[in-house]
Amino acid sequence: MVCAPGYYGIDTDIKGAFEYAGYEAVLKNYRIKFSFIENICRIVGIKYPFMKPILNRVIKFYLDQENMEFIDSVLKEKPDLLFIVKGDHLFPATLKKLKQFSDCRIAGYAWDDPFYSDKNNLQDDFRRSNFSNGMQWYDHIFVFDTHYVEEIRKRGARSVSYLPLATNPKRYREITVSQQDREHFSYDVCFIGVPFPNRVDIFENLSEYNLGVFGDHWKKYFMKKGQKTPFYYKGKAAGETVNKIYLCSKIVLNIHHPHSIEGLNTRTFDIPACGAFEVVDHIKNVERHFEVDKEIVTFKDMKELKRKIDYYLKHDDIRQAIAGEGKQRVVNDHTWEKRIADVIATMQPHINSIPVSRTDSSRDLPQAMT
Repeated sequence: MVCAPGYYGIDTDIKGAFEYAGYEAVLKNYRIKFSFIENICRIVGIKYPFMKPILNRVIKFYLDQENMEFIDSVLKEKPDLLFIVKGDHLFPATLKKLKQFSDCRIAGYAWDDPFYSDKNNLQDDFRRSNFSNGMQWYDHIFVFDTHYVEEIRKRGARSVSYLPLATNPKRYREITVSQQDREHFSYDVCFIGVPFPNRVDIFENLSEYNLGVFGDHWKKYFMKKGQKTPFYYKGKAAGETVNKIYLCSKIVLNIHHPHSIEGLNTRTFDIPACGAFEVVDHIKNVERHFEVDKEIVTFKDMKELKRKIDYYLKHDDIRQAIAGEGKQRVVNDHTWEKRIADVIATMQPHINSIPVSRTDSSRDLPQAMT
């Protein structure tokens, strides 16, 4: 059973990767959108901390309902392995109860900051602490960032390992783009993602380029600041529109969320999977998974970014060569099928009933891998 938030299809990609390996998989999504009452309680509690004891009772009521439903689902499905992404919605008592009343082994996957280190995050007290307080009930914890691996170990978790994020080359792939697409999405530099101050600072310094930024929450971000939406924001993007933007733009920029200390986001792998040229802020684990300047290009500061943008805009052949090498590396090494194979190999010693993964790897191969 995969328990994950419904987030841009990554939840279904993980489920599909277990199925690709030959196992029956069930996906249990949990809420990432809260009721009006919950949101009011969270906002008021942050502004007026003295009211939290009362407001937290309301928030706990909703979480209690979700936790009880989750326990019922696990006991009904009787999975051999419970693969929980984030797990911030699950009380430690819920995990303890599952250990008492079922034989399933529990693996956690922290695919972002598991400790909500950003004090500006509006999460409630329960979701901020559930994972940290419940780590003892996981048989193994996988983490997307080597920095948090060490932090989790320091906090006493028994078994922890690094599991980088990945891509689905069936979703992120080269597609045919029309002349109309090229006219509409032909940017020198593009970016797709949500706004954060570090990203906005960079975009504000790229006004001399034909820049196109897409994604969710941009209008709301600037509205809260009492500012107009910037000229470079071009709207939301989803589905194959994302692939079209990547393929029609000369340079696809990737700037990590502040919670990525050493680990890479999924965008790092999605962009090359499409056959597009990526320039990414230099994070430690980039060099662990790519050959820099051959498969991907990095930058460490604004001056270096502009210098590289200027260079690669003038050298189409070099851009295309790097994009091709990057794509090959991703489809060979950085798919969700590869990651879940690592999960299965790690968890098999814990679970006698899980069979060794089948050897027929030709079934349902992504098109890019055939």
